[in-house]
Amino acid sequence: MAAIYTPPSDLRPFKFGLFDCLGDINTCLFAFLVPCLLVKSNAEAMAEHPLFLCCCIGPQLATWLLRQKLRMSHNIQGDLMDDCWQVMCFSPCALVQLTREIKDIQGSQ
Repeated sequence: MAAIYTPPSDLRPFKFGLFDCLGDINTCLFAFLVPCLLVKSNAEAMAEHPLFLCCCIGPQLATWLLRQKLRMSHNIQGDLMDDCWQVMCFSPCALVQLTREIKDIQGSQ
């Protein structure tokens, strides 16, 4: 019989909503105007190779991969499909949410 995956019950939501972009206006502007720079910064903060993520696969796919890593390493609610539709439909907002979450985590450590 195959094992059934059950996610941990102690998952928390993102601290910042997907559409809370204007809560950090500087990050919001970066996400809309130069998303590659913000992805590079996030990748460095998460110990990922920024040039590969930004230049080789583009900011949307990079944001999707970084969101997955952040969610899994910090027990944040969501799944691959949530990340996919949010990044594909609301890319700058998802990037701002990711960036603010990373800043918050780094500030609390």
